[in-house]
Amino acid sequence: MLESLLTLFITSFVLLLLSNSVHASFEKVQNQIFFLEFENFYRESQQLSASSQEKLDVTIEQGRISNGYRQLAIPSSVQAPDYQVLHFDRAGGNSSLSKIVFQTKDETVSYQLYIGNGKIKKTSS
Repeated sequence: MLESLLTLFITSFVLLLLSNSVHASFEKVQNQIFFLEFENFYRESQQLSASSQEKLDVTIEQGRISNGYRQLAIPSSVQAPDYQVLHFDRAGGNSSLSKIVFQTKDETVSYQLYIGNGKIKKTSS
C-alpha cells in the first residue's frame, strides 16, 4: 500500500510540473495570437474607414477592442489600457500620435501610431 501511495505521489508531482509548463506555453502562444489579431483588426478598421469614406473610432476598454462593427476580446493574460480611443479619418489615417501599450507577464508590447498615414510600429521589451 505504501508503494502505491508513493507511486501515486511521484506521478502526481510529475504531471503537475508538466501541466505548469504546458500552461505557460499555451499562454505565450495565446498572447502572440492576440497581438497578430490586434494588428489585423487595426488594418481592417483602417480599410473599413477608407472604403466607406466615414470616420471610424476604435475603442479599447474593459477587456475588449471594438470598432462598432466587430469586437476583439483581450485575453486575461494581457493587460490593456483602461480606456483609449483611436480615431480614423475618411481616408483611413489616424488623427493622433497615440501609443498603445499592452503588458503581459513576460514583456511589454507597444504600438506607436503615426499621424496621417495610419501605420503602426510594434516594439517589444
